[in-house]
This record gives sequence, C-alpha cells and structure tokens, in this order.
Amino acid sequence: MRGSLVTPHKSAYTCLLIAAISISASTQAAQTQDLWFTDDQDRIIATPLPVGKEFLNAPWPKQWEEDFRDRADYVIHSTRKSGGYGNTWFENEKRSYGWAMLSILGGYKEQGLKFLQSEDACAQKWNKHTLGIDYFPCFTLKHQIRKYFYFGDYLDPAYKKRMKDAAAIFTKDDPLRKPHYAYTGEGVWGPDGKNSWVDVRGTDNLKLMRDTSVYLLAEETQNEQTRLLYKDRIRDFVLALYYGGMGEWESENYLGHSISPLLSLYDFAKDGEVKMLAKAALDWMCASGAVKYWRGGFNGPTRRDYNHPYPFGGSAPAMLWMWFGDSPIRPQEFESDEIHVITSAYRPPRAVVQLAHKNFSRPAELVACKVPYSPWNDPLGLEPEYRETHYFGHAFQFGTLARGTQDPDVNGFKILVFSSKLGAETIIAGPVSDPTHLGSPKYEKGLLAEHSCVGQNRNIAIYLSEQSPHPYLWLVPDTAHVVHNGDMIFVRCEKTYMAIWPINMDIAGVDKELTETVHTNKKYNKKLEKYEYSPRWPDSKVIKAAARGEGLYGFAIEIGEDQTHGSFRQFRTKASKIKPDTEHLDNGLVGLEGINGNAIEVQFATSLGDIVIRRDGRKRNWDSPTEKVTFGPCNSTDPRIITQNWHGGTLRVSAGGEDFTCTVTENGEVSFK
Repeated sequence: MRGSLVTPHKSAYTCLLIAAISISASTQAAQTQDLWFTDDQDRIIATPLPVGKEFLNAPWPKQWEEDFRDRADYVIHSTRKSGGYGNTWFENEKRSYGWAMLSILGGYKEQGLKFLQSEDACAQKWNKHTLGIDYFPCFTLKHQIRKYFYFGDYLDPAYKKRMKDAAAIFTKDDPLRKPHYAYTGEGVWGPDGKNSWVDVRGTDNLKLMRDTSVYLLAEETQNEQTRLLYKDRIRDFVLALYYGGMGEWESENYLGHSISPLLSLYDFAKDGEVKMLAKAALDWMCASGAVKYWRGGFNGPTRRDYNHPYPFGGSAPAMLWMWFGDSPIRPQEFESDEIHVITSAYRPPRAVVQLAHKNFSRPAELVACKVPYSPWNDPLGLEPEYRETHYFGHAFQFGTLARGTQDPDVNGFKILVFSSKLGAETIIAGPVSDPTHLGSPKYEKGLLAEHSCVGQNRNIAIYLSEQSPHPYLWLVPDTAHVVHNGDMIFVRCEKTYMAIWPINMDIAGVDKELTETVHTNKKYNKKLEKYEYSPRWPDSKVIKAAARGEGLYGFAIEIGEDQTHGSFRQFRTKASKIKPDTEHLDNGLVGLEGINGNAIEVQFATSLGDIVIRRDGRKRNWDSPTEKVTFGPCNSTDPRIITQNWHGGTLRVSAGGEDFTCTVTENGEVSFK
C-alpha cells in the first residue's frame, strides 16, 4: 500500500469510513442515530468520523481489530459513571471532560453532555473574551476539540454555536502571548501570570495540545492567517521528529498526552497536508514507543520518567496498550485520554504493532540518539544530546544511557523482565539516596551522584559514578531470589537471571527499611491530622550497596537466560569465576568480559563527549554513521527492526514479516508505504 499527499485535499468528512469498521456496524450506528452502539457481543463500539483511504495505514488483521474492540469496551465499562466527573477549574478538564465523554459512550449520555456544557469555573474570571468558553489551558483544549468535533452534534445547538463563535474570537489573531485582560503578574500558569490568551507552556505534549487545537479552531472558523501560522508550527514539529527526534523522547509519563492531540488533528483536520502530517507524527511516536513497550511495561531510558516501575505506570504504556495489548493483565487506572483512541480512525502500522510485540529475531541490539528540548526551533540542524543502547533478549529488555541517570528528569538504566503474572517487571539501578526516585530525581536536587557513565555491550554493562555520599540502590521484583556469592550477588527472576559485581562497594543485600518505603506510600492528612497509608510498589524490593571509600564506585552486570546461557546453574558457575578488571580504577578505567566472551570497557568522564566506551575492543565513535542515528542496529548482524538516519527524513520499521516506511521531505511533504 502506498499513500502520499502534497496538495490540499477536499474535506475528510466526505470520504469513506475507516475500512476496519464493518458495514453492519455502520448500519447499526445509523439506526440508533448515535456514533456508538452495542454489538452482538455486548461490547460498546464507537464509530470514528470518516477518514479518506489515502490517510489510512494498511487494515489490521480481523483478530487485532477484535482485540482492540475488547480493550476499548473494557475501558468504557471501567470508567463510565453517572456523575462525579470532576470540575472545570483551570486545567482540571484534563480528566473530567474525558470521564464525561467516556461515560456518554457508556450509557450516561444525558449526564455526560450536561457536564460538558456546564459553565466553566473561570468563565467570568479569565474567559469573558471567549464568551465564557475555556480555551486557555492546553490540557483543557485537548478535550475541548473532541467535545466539539466528535460530540458536537449531541451538544445543544446554542452551546455549540457559542463554542464556534468563541473559537472565531480566539483565533482571529495568534492567541499565544496576546495580552490578556486578567494579567496581574502575580499568577503562576494562568493568564494572570503569563499574559496570554492561550497556555504558553512548551514541552512536546503541551505544545501539541496548543498547536493542534488552535489550528483546528482556526480552520473551523476560517481564520486563515492563524491557521497557516499553526500549520507551519505543526510542520516544524514533524520535521524535527523525522530529522532528529522528540525533545521529550518517549516519555513514560507524557507520550500518551502527545499522542492524543495528534489523534484529533488526524481525525478532524480538513487540510489534507495537515492530516498527513498528523499521521506521520503518530506513526513516529507509535514506533518509538513500540521500541520500549513490552507486555504492558515500558523500558528505559526515558525522559520525564517520573518513577512508575510497574505495568501501565504512565501515559505511554497505558495509551499504547490500547493498540498493542499483549499483556496478561489489564490496567486498573486510566488517564481519560483513552477517549481519543477509542473514537479515532487511526491505527498504527502493522509493522509497528509487530515491533511492540517483539516479533523479530532475538537477541538483538539497537542504538538511538536523543535530541534536546524544543527541537522544532531548528528541526533541520539538530545534534544528538543523549546516546541510548537497547538489548532485546528472549525474556528481557535492557536499556541504558551513556551518561546513566544523572539529569533531573531522565532515567538512564532500566531492565524489563518477563513475568507470567504481571507481564513485565521492572529493575532499575542508580546512585540515589531515595528509592522512590530511582527512575529519575524528578527535579529534586541532591538525590543523585552528580556524574555517572554507563557502558553496555548487549547483555553486559558497567555503571560508574564519581565519589558521592549516595548508596547504589537496585529496585528488583519482590519475587526475585537474591543470593550472595562472596562479594557479588545473583538476582534470579522468573525467566531471567543476573550477576552483579560491586566496584569499590559492599553489597548489603535487601534493605527492609527501604523496601517498606517503596511498598507503602505515607502521606500526612492536614485536615485529619494523621498519616494515611496506601500501596506504592508492593511488587518490588530494594537492594542496597555502599561505597567502600573514596573514588569512583559502581557495579558490573551480566544478564542471562536459558536460550543464551543454558541454565541458571551453568550461569552461576561461570559467573562466579569472573571479576571486573579494576586494576586502573584510580584512572577511571574498568572492564568486564562476559560469560559468552563479549567485553565492555569504560573510561569514566564527566561529559558525554569525553566518555570512552570500548565494546569487544572497539571504541564507540559517536560521530560514525552507525552511531549517529535516530534509530539503528548496533551491529551489522543485528536485524534492522527500526531505522532512521540522522537528518534522514525516513523512518523504516520491519518486524513480524511486515514493513513500513514513512518519509517527510524538508518541505514537509509526507509519503508512506
């Protein structure tokens, strides 16, 4: 299948329904006069608005579509309620509007619509100029768009007209940084503090909420100058993806919030070029997320990790599960962004789904480069700021950053291991004093060693940190068996096992106090004047190690499984005879040769450009064509599961016998096959 579009296309609303929705389903929807209906399996099915064939990825296999309908129905039934959706203060619609829309699908149509049309809490305070309609916070805008375009025919005609009239006022000029009557200089994120008609925040997810929403409202009200301005901003964002990457990466906490506004742009844009840009961005984000998604878990490294070491712990795995599934359990908590997936015509490329399911030859290794924040400011002149290494075993995934975990919002060392009960369990390690911030310090200062570096060669790695008062901690599954063997330890999980050798450290073992900290969340209730307790991560425990003295400290690790190491007994016997080479530790040099002969050597440095990593005796050259890539195989023998050359403009995914390619030219023209 091929698709391309470089010229404006007629309204997508006149095109055919998505191929995946059957004729019988469309007929039944028409009979009930609703866009949603209950099928013969008692599932609630939402029909997306029509999207032209030229914008659709290849149809999914029937079973995939059936499984998607099962998951969508589960979410609707799990979230629907007759009221209590929340409130409309500032950006609280980020949840409340989503709950109301899901409840409309779930049978509470009258109640949900009443809430969606209730007067905004800031109608007179901040939104008088837009007729009381709240178009300021990005999170609110995200849901306002689906409320207007998907549920619009169910709104009271006068209310819908007020939304459109307000949109015409809102987009007559660029609302960003347009002086606001409520500005006082004393607020924080509202117009009273930011002096703008629209939210000014600029991380990827918030920018996308703003830019896609302003674009669609300008297009709807024929404010052409504003529409074209935001079309350019959307184009620059997509160019950055295809010529470098995403500033927020595949954020475990925020990727879902970036996907949802793009779904609205894809579903509702009339300009075919913009609709195709939305599709290209969705394809890219789903592909990058598929690298790290596995059985409901989400591997690292990730930016804005925010410490969710359990399945469906952030918006990324929770959102991607809607399309990817492949987990023995279902999420119990929801973002409310699921409404956008459930009512959208978009489906990721089949090759991307196969990548998420890890249907390719394993073991395999992948390298990836990450860009700094705000890459859209110079989308064709980007340079890498972070270097990732990923290893895909048969029963685990292992990902590291060359600089480890040391930035305020980045996780640099993470492992997912197979669990028949939970899908995937998380192992994280780092030089940190608080085990609840092992994923990332989340902008809290003083929790981490200031400088670290990690060298990885497939299933082995060395993690070094400069001298600091912080212990090394490991978060491991509570079911894992931890066995001491001299000064080293073995950690045995269900299908995976690992040897950990301390470097200038003593491993004390499982720490009961720190484990209790991660098991239970303790919060003081000021109103009741007492502490309240709730489960935090009951399926994890903490291993602690302390530095022996001054200088660099850290550990070496090898991860094994039966397919590559025979058995745990064989692995343990061989690993017991291995020691990291620390002869030149004082000069910052440490090496390790693994059981199967692969070797890693790390020369510590405080900046990425000065870190020296040798794999099997060969120095990693950060500027070589095989290293300086957005995605690419680590070795010529690794499968080319996902590739994108630096400044290349083309994303390719090959997995499970499926192939997908999407190209974005420097002018923003999109083609895919």
